[in-house]
Amino acid sequence: MPTNSDKVTWYMCGPTVYDHSHMGHAKTYVQQDIMRRLMSDYFGYNVKLCMNITDIDDKIIIRSNERKIAFEEISRAMETEFLNDCEALNIRLPTVITRVSEYVPEIVEFIE
Repeated sequence: MPTNSDKVTWYMCGPTVYDHSHMGHAKTYVQQDIMRRLMSDYFGYNVKLCMNITDIDDKIIIRSNERKIAFEEISRAMETEFLNDCEALNIRLPTVITRVSEYVPEIVEFIE
């Protein structure tokens, strides 16, 4: 039961965007979409879903070095493909999308 009337805030880990999506991604995001739809469409909650996309990490850097292109290029292309896959599966997109690269100073500060 939400603690603030009908509002539900939900943080969900998103993919690490270094390669194409696979069935494991589909299963995970279809399941979360079903839960989200139950909460919003059946129970009437106002769901604000934030998904974080890992757009910089070792796998992405290794892949960018292999392909000799910037890691941002791989990240953005794979993120776009992932979101297109979600739309093709009729998965509602998140209310808010954040990316690790947008929070590097905060991550460094937290680790320190």
